[in-house]
Amino acid sequence: MKESQNICSRCGAIDSYVTDFKSGEIVCKNCGLVLEERIIDDTYEKRNFGSENGGNRNESRIGGPMKATEFNNLGSTQVIRDKNGYMKKIRGVNNSYNQSPLDRGFEEIDKVLGEKGISKNLIEETKEIYSLVTKVKKMKGRNLKCMILAMYFCSSKNLGVSKSFKEISDIFDIDEKKIKKAFNYIKNVSGYNLSPEKLNQTVKDYIQNFKESQGEDYEFCKLASEIAVRINDSCLLEGRNPKTITALSLIIASKLKKPKNTNRKVVCEKFCSENTLDSAFEKIKNHLDRIIPEEYSSQIKNFSFK
Repeated sequence: MKESQNICSRCGAIDSYVTDFKSGEIVCKNCGLVLEERIIDDTYEKRNFGSENGGNRNESRIGGPMKATEFNNLGSTQVIRDKNGYMKKIRGVNNSYNQSPLDRGFEEIDKVLGEKGISKNLIEETKEIYSLVTKVKKMKGRNLKCMILAMYFCSSKNLGVSKSFKEISDIFDIDEKKIKKAFNYIKNVSGYNLSPEKLNQTVKDYIQNFKESQGEDYEFCKLASEIAVRINDSCLLEGRNPKTITALSLIIASKLKKPKNTNRKVVCEKFCSENTLDSAFEKIKNHLDRIIPEEYSSQIKNFSFK
């Protein structure tokens, strides 16, 4: 301890300030007032390297002053004297943990999504979902980045610019299965569901634009829209890009009701690859009775997708 020549502003004690280099604080040894904290010990540490036979002492420096960054986690500490006159710490506050878990989550969302140039609206929507989930369940033990990406998946659906799990996986270089697992956790703990109205409207808008660009028949596009809604309601293709669902609906509708200009090549050029289209159909082919409207049920038995 190194004593300082001062008068304590709290108790008026003279020469009561002491500097504790171990904790990095200057305190009043009489009342425990902390005058200054996180100070740097600029004294040298010495060690005797003399011989065992009483040779000349060689005190050499074995370490420099501690860096200020080493005190970053010390926080503010209250120090008082106990009844025997010894200095005693009775309280410690770590300033680096003053930030709330919600604020830390928001900060990570800004970092993860901001680095990829995600729009401000999507980031804010993701924060809304994060806030909703953390109200009912803590994120402890969960991969925060995967949770954020699952919430980003939800927000993209809500704002009508939906991204599939695979697209998000490719953008952020995270295993698609981990994002799906995080999404299922969000649904289970918070009861959060994607807005089916927004999802259906997105697909209907795609079909309407297709109708106008291709000069397609109104009744045909109406049937495709109905099939798309049934696919979404079935949840068989949950997480798939709305463009894939649009393409699948148009092709199924084209097999039930002959369109003017719609064929597999045109649809795939506008919405998705043929492999993606075939993969999506594999998921629903055993559930066509739920997908195809009743008036076309007689065609299910001999239905051919290609």
